[in-house]
Amino acid sequence: MENKKYYIIGGVIVLLLILAGVLFFSSGTSPKSGNNGRVTLIWWKTFEDSENVQDLINDYQKIHKNVTINFVKKDVTTYEQDLVNAIAAGTGPDIFTIHNDWLAKHSDKMFPIPDTLMSLRTYQQTFVDVATSDFVNNNKIYAIPVSVDVLGLYYNKDLLNSAGIAQPPTTWPELVSDVQKITKVSNPGKFARSGVALGTSNNVNRAVDIISLLMLQNGTKFYSNDLNTAVFDQTQNDPTTNQSFNPGSTALTFYTQFTDPAKTSYTWNSKSDASIDAFTQGKVAMILNYAYTAPVISSKAPNLNWGVAAAPQISEQTTKVNFANYWGEAVSKSSKSPAAAWDFLNFISSKPELTKYYAKHKLVASRKDMLPDQASDTQIGSFAESALTARSVYKKDANLFEGVFTKMIDDVVLHNFSPDDALRNAVQQINLNLQQR
Repeated sequence: MENKKYYIIGGVIVLLLILAGVLFFSSGTSPKSGNNGRVTLIWWKTFEDSENVQDLINDYQKIHKNVTINFVKKDVTTYEQDLVNAIAAGTGPDIFTIHNDWLAKHSDKMFPIPDTLMSLRTYQQTFVDVATSDFVNNNKIYAIPVSVDVLGLYYNKDLLNSAGIAQPPTTWPELVSDVQKITKVSNPGKFARSGVALGTSNNVNRAVDIISLLMLQNGTKFYSNDLNTAVFDQTQNDPTTNQSFNPGSTALTFYTQFTDPAKTSYTWNSKSDASIDAFTQGKVAMILNYAYTAPVISSKAPNLNWGVAAAPQISEQTTKVNFANYWGEAVSKSSKSPAAAWDFLNFISSKPELTKYYAKHKLVASRKDMLPDQASDTQIGSFAESALTARSVYKKDANLFEGVFTKMIDDVVLHNFSPDDALRNAVQQINLNLQQR
């Protein structure tokens, strides 16, 4: 009987230890350091100061007292390589920022959000549509954006007023007409005043994004359905006219026309100042750029009389298409506490927390339910209105894509290639990259 009693007690102890182990490991939040179930999460992010995110961290830690979150601001110029090296060395962060065109390149380093924490349907209903195309693969969610950014049209009110233009253009044909009214030539090849900074690659900030926007607006299909072949040089059928046309060539022709001395829209060339500098100096009336450019303009030209509007569209009748450039928060595959990391990201992307975040750091909302309230904001309203229709372009390698599209523009402007030939060359280079494993 005595031995039997000890066996029972021993069995109970073993059972309790097993249950404790199951509960501990099923939580997915095994501690990275320390004891007593404590969890430490390292968060790497670019373009962000700690004071802007500290409230988010504090709010989460008040509820989860066993969790410590250490925020690290990283230099964007070396960030991607630093991240790759750190993860390879086993010293990477638990949470890191990923650009919206990096998923194809870095998804193998990322731990998708558990289905039990957020379903794909909830994600699609909550965040802007472009987030699904950028951060979801094979029905797995790899990142959550806490804000988005969209191309907009910055315009100099004084220069438009002087040319008798009361409102910024809403369509590209209107912009071409306005450019002709604004442009003033001082000497051959030199402009006393330019209507818009478009047409080149070297001195137009975000030139590749702008040409991508034009291609999307024209209906360009960039890839085959399986994403294994680039097809943006191919002709397509226009359903409105039932005629074939090449939307990629149409977009490239339109973009580069502003550098052609033979065109009435000639207003810019490779010798013009860098677009943002030219704008702040009153040398160009309009530029296309993102919301993050506004503080730069205000800092460089505090007395400049400027405004911002939505990027022009093909026409008033066509479906609106805008272009997104933003970052999302992801969880490392090598994190020892992926469930805790995703729980934190789910928490900070809630409406109450993002409301506090935007109050400190005015950014365009990533959540659909917050964009209507931002539409009336004088600083970011036009960007907020454009976020719902923002799109992006798949890139297996974003850096290579940027180089190929830069060369495509240069081939037309500097090397006298036809737009069709420049597109074909670009497609060949992209396909070489797609074929690499």
